[in-house]
Amino acid sequence: MTAITRAATHCFVLIACVSSLAVAAEPQTRTLNVGGIERKYILSKPAADGPRPTIFVLHGGGMSANHSLRTNGIEPLVEREKFVAVYPNALRREWNDGREARMKERGYANDVAYMRALANELVASGIADPKRIYVTGASNGGMMSLRLICEAADLFAAAAPIIASIPVDIAGGCKPSRAVPVLVINGTADPLVPYRGGGVGFAGRRGDVISTDDTMAKLRRFNGCSGANKTERLPDRDPADGSTVTAISWTNCASGAPVVLYRIDGGGHRIPSRNGSPRPVIDRLLGTENHDFDASEAIWAFFRDKKL
Repeated sequence: MTAITRAATHCFVLIACVSSLAVAAEPQTRTLNVGGIERKYILSKPAADGPRPTIFVLHGGGMSANHSLRTNGIEPLVEREKFVAVYPNALRREWNDGREARMKERGYANDVAYMRALANELVASGIADPKRIYVTGASNGGMMSLRLICEAADLFAAAAPIIASIPVDIAGGCKPSRAVPVLVINGTADPLVPYRGGGVGFAGRRGDVISTDDTMAKLRRFNGCSGANKTERLPDRDPADGSTVTAISWTNCASGAPVVLYRIDGGGHRIPSRNGSPRPVIDRLLGTENHDFDASEAIWAFFRDKKL
């Protein structure tokens, strides 16, 4: 499939194309040596010159960079919004997000060092704007995004973890070097990463996370947020999906870095998408997918004006 065909398909499915179609470069698989280990990532660039806003997109556990590129909804926005999307691959398909017991089982990898090396590589090569690098990810990738807030806050202008909370093992020692604007998108009926905290996975044996409420409280404290929040109920565009969305924003923050939660009431371990459709087997396994908004659109809208 050519770049033009792919871009046209994305536009037809996800957005209305109202202008001429630009030709973006084909996504490229690249390698980077980090501590003597070859790490792979996929780079997707728009047809635009010079350093661009850049989003690191971290895949879920057991998944891959290619899966993330195809399914998380960021890729269709690359040409339209003229940003760079970077899809790194984890070793053994799982990020070292701070769940100690899980890493003893799966093997350690210094993924914070990987993200630092990757950011430096992209900046040095004139691809990424160093003041506009962002990170998002789902599930294990979302927990890794939260770890990066704790340990590499200086790299990222904003973060957007999805269906993820802070792992218990790093929650107490999480001390960001700077305030990071954060958007969290979590479902209250998530069977894998429990909204109220506890064991991760169907059997709860893949480490533990603190609750979404406790995660948000920590993020607010990091960013110096105080006072009342703003709560908004999003329109229920698909009553049949069994879920609704409440957006809760804390913007009275001494740091100027807001904290936002999109609470998917009744939502499962799924990335919200306006173009989703019922998938009975997956719905039973992972819970309902919300169709009231596109997570990718909400994330880019949140990132767009954030700079270091």
